[in-house]
Amino acid sequence: MEAIKPSFKDLAYLKAVYHWNRFQFSRLERKLQARVEFAEGCDIWVPGFRYKGAGKIYFGKGSIIERQEHPSIFDTEVGSEVILGERVLVRSKYCSNVLTCFENARIEVGDDSVLNGCVITAKNLVRLGRKVLLPWRGTILDSDMHDLTNTDKEGIGTVEIGDYVWVGTGATILSGARIGSHCIIAAGSVVNKDIPDHSLAAGAPARVIREIEDRDQAR
Repeated sequence: MEAIKPSFKDLAYLKAVYHWNRFQFSRLERKLQARVEFAEGCDIWVPGFRYKGAGKIYFGKGSIIERQEHPSIFDTEVGSEVILGERVLVRSKYCSNVLTCFENARIEVGDDSVLNGCVITAKNLVRLGRKVLLPWRGTILDSDMHDLTNTDKEGIGTVEIGDYVWVGTGATILSGARIGSHCIIAAGSVVNKDIPDHSLAAGAPARVIREIEDRDQAR
């Protein structure tokens, strides 16, 4: 099939949008320079980036916020940090990403990971490894968020996800869970305990269905 060539009008429009966004990005860098750092080669669609609060955010080299209709919201309190590794893709095709970091908490996202409309909330530490794929309606919580009863106070822990992990749509990962490398978490699962390396896990609560092979070359 012969490729459709864009018209002169289309090219002019795209060029205008590109230069407008570069201008807005320069303004954004100046405005947030004490709190948000963009490494070399970042491609940020400015209307899609919403910064709230007082924490620090670092975008690694080559990280991208795609042009989508839904914004990605970074809500950070004093002393908190959100660290995105190199070539992290932040997209919100179906719904917004919402990353919330409470006071002195930390969210770490490994190189080549994809955030696609997920919710991450940290009161202590959420750490994602390399090439982790998080879906729309996926949720990660490292705390109970509220006291359970008058005497059972809120539990706060950590969440750690290894390298080359694919999390399915609508899955929830709870405080204290550790997911090993080369794992798949099926859609709608609830992970509340450790999942070993090379596992396909599903269910609520999630359990290992079977072993799987390496995912480092999987697309």
